[in-house]
This record gives sequence, C-alpha cells and structure tokens, in this order.
Amino acid sequence: MVLLELLLGAACGLIAAGLILGLKAAGGMFSAAGGEPTAYPPRGTWPRRGWVTILDQYERAIKFRFGKPIKLNGVGLAFRWPIIDMFLAVDIRDRPENIPGQVCITKDNVSIKVDGVVYWKVIDPMTSVLAVSDPATVIRQATMSTLRVVIGEFTLDEMLSKRETIANRMEDILDGFSLPLGIDVTRIDITDVVIPTDMQRAIAREAEAQRERKARLRRAEGEVEAVKNLAYAANTMAQNPELLELRRLQTVGELGMEQHTLITLVLPYDYGKLGGVGKGMKGFTVEDNEAFLASLKTIDADDLLNTEGDFHAVIESEEKEDEDESPPVVDEAPAPESDNLPAAPDFGDTE
Repeated sequence: MVLLELLLGAACGLIAAGLILGLKAAGGMFSAAGGEPTAYPPRGTWPRRGWVTILDQYERAIKFRFGKPIKLNGVGLAFRWPIIDMFLAVDIRDRPENIPGQVCITKDNVSIKVDGVVYWKVIDPMTSVLAVSDPATVIRQATMSTLRVVIGEFTLDEMLSKRETIANRMEDILDGFSLPLGIDVTRIDITDVVIPTDMQRAIAREAEAQRERKARLRRAEGEVEAVKNLAYAANTMAQNPELLELRRLQTVGELGMEQHTLITLVLPYDYGKLGGVGKGMKGFTVEDNEAFLASLKTIDADDLLNTEGDFHAVIESEEKEDEDESPPVVDEAPAPESDNLPAAPDFGDTE
C-alpha cells in the first residue's frame, strides 16, 4: 500500500514537471496572437509563437523543425510539436519607415538636407525570414544611401520641382535590392527639403526678377495693343474728319457733367470745311480789304452828343456818298505776249 502511494506520488510529480517543462518549451502557448515570446529570445527580430496559435488575416507563420523550414502556415489555427518545432510569425501589411534628415549634395554642388518616408511590405515570407533578420533596419539603411546617390543626379531646381520623378527613380533602385529579399518597396515620399539661408535669398531674388520680367512683358504687350488701336483710330479719323469733331464734342459733354469745371474749347483751323461746308465761299484779296477800310467814316463823339438832328443828317449824307461812290477799280497789268519775250541776260563772268 505504501509502495503504491509512492508510485502515484512520483507519477503525479513527473506529470506536473512535464507540464511545466512543456509550457516553458512552448514559448508562451497562452500568449495573444502577434505577441512577443516569453520563454526564449526571438530568432532575429521575427516574433515566435506557441505550439498552439491562431494566425490573423495579415499574418503568416514559418514552421521550423530542428532548424529547417518545412512549411508556411496561413490564416487560422496552427499546431506545432513542442521542443522540436518552432513558429516565426510574419506581418505582410505595409509599414512606413521614416528616413532621418540626410545631407546631400546636388548636381550643381548645393548642400541640402532631405527628409523622407518609405513604405514597404513582405511579399515572400519564407524568403524574407531566411534572408534578413531585421527588415526595417535593412530598408532604412538602403533608402538613406539611395537617397544620397539619386539627389546627386539632379540640380537644385530639378530637386524642388521634380520630387515625384526622384521618388520613382529611388523606388526603381530599391526594388532591385529588396525584391530578392522577399520585400517590396511600395512608395517613397520626400517630405522636407532644407535649403541654406544664403541659397534661399538667392532663390527669392531670382523669383522676384522673373516676376518683374513677366510684368514688363505684359506692360509692353499692353502698349503695343494701345498703339495698334490708336493707329486704327487715326486712320479712321483721317478718312472721316467729322469723327474727330464728334469725339471732341463728346469729350466736352463728359467734362461738363462735373461741377465747377472750366472748359476751353479749341476749334480746328479748318473747322468751317468739315463735312464739305465752305467749299463755294468767295475769297477776298488785299485790295478788297483796303477799299473796305477806306469806305469807313468816323464820327466825333462831341458832334454826336450835341445835336441829334445833325447826327441823322450826317448819317444820311454818308449813305448818299456811299451810294454815289463806285467801288475801286484795280488795274490789271497786261500779260506779256509770248512771241516778243526779251532775251535772257548773260550773268556770266567777264574777262
């Protein structure tokens, strides 16, 4: 009886010790999915799972038996033998990786500081687990070196205006490095470009000069259009002189709408001929003007004030004299005959 109790106690002790050892060897069988192991340190940076685990939609697990990969477990419930098997979980979602500021030299020898971010994901879990231990560090270091190389292929102006082209160029280079490792670089963004203060002033002056150039060109184009319109208006007014007078009257009317405005109207010298007016008017010669002035008579102011009757008499007598007088006759010199013209005098030098 005593021997039986000893045997049962030893059996219970062995079973309890086996359970404890099994739990430790399982590496945390009751840990949550995606959690860190509790018993052994992880192999590299890939997380380890217990001998019974559940894989989410975004997870895959590599089963190692005695250190050799034998299977890729997908979504759902997964089992492994304690001690002899091991699970390494792989997250296949996109992961962002910040790129710290890198001092780069452009093609035109300008030193700038560039920050960025790279997005990557695991596309072949088996290859990535066997190839790299810390994929985040590998991608970050590769992106930093590639960034410095690609920036050196572009000038500062191209760097500021062609960020998408630079990002595509970096992505092509990184894909050639990461795809053999089972990792795909999905996107690269250049978030910030820090330019030296002196270069910022130079860029500001250049931009200001470009704006001034465009403003001068616009002003010159406006002047050309104005000159063309003025030339067209001048040609139209030259063909129709009446338009100039109509325009002048319109301007006077616009000025007259304002209060307390003094308007000086200057008429053209051919004002009477506009529109064909004055074409048949008679012209006066110098002799006609002298005859008109001689016919004028002056009357003294004293005689005009003394007697009104004398004034009327004088007026009547002057009217009679004007009627009797005939207009002055201007003698015209006879035109010389063309046949009896004298010979031209000789003004040559005499010896």
